[in-house]
Amino acid sequence: MFGLVCIAIAIWYTFEARTFDGTAFKAGPVGPKTMPTALGVIFGVLALYLVVKPDPEPDWPSAKASWPIGLVLLSSYLYGRLIEPIGFIAASIAITLVIGLLFRAPVRKLVPAAVIFPIVVAYIFNNWLELHLPDGWWGGF
Repeated sequence: MFGLVCIAIAIWYTFEARTFDGTAFKAGPVGPKTMPTALGVIFGVLALYLVVKPDPEPDWPSAKASWPIGLVLLSSYLYGRLIEPIGFIAASIAITLVIGLLFRAPVRKLVPAAVIFPIVVAYIFNNWLELHLPDGWWGGF
């Protein structure tokens, strides 16, 4: 059943990815549709594997483990909703901090990594790859 739900999500996601028009990004030869479409297809293939060869005795997470998984899903959804208005850097810092704290990352290492990594990624994408990420309040490079 889970595999069928994942296949439905993969189909929806792949078709949604095909509607990207490239207005938020500088369109290159590959374009903004390629990576999300590839991820949707890979997700669909992996979901199909769950349908064809299900685990006869799955280990389900306990109720205690389910709330962090739910929070990761919620923060991923919010990341997608907030990346345009607040920008890639601010949204990436926020989601990295939330997920790092959920998985009990040492704060002394988490905070510098959560700040430095999105800035470096944004710089590489904007300047070297010329794929402009959303600026939001932070501004761009």
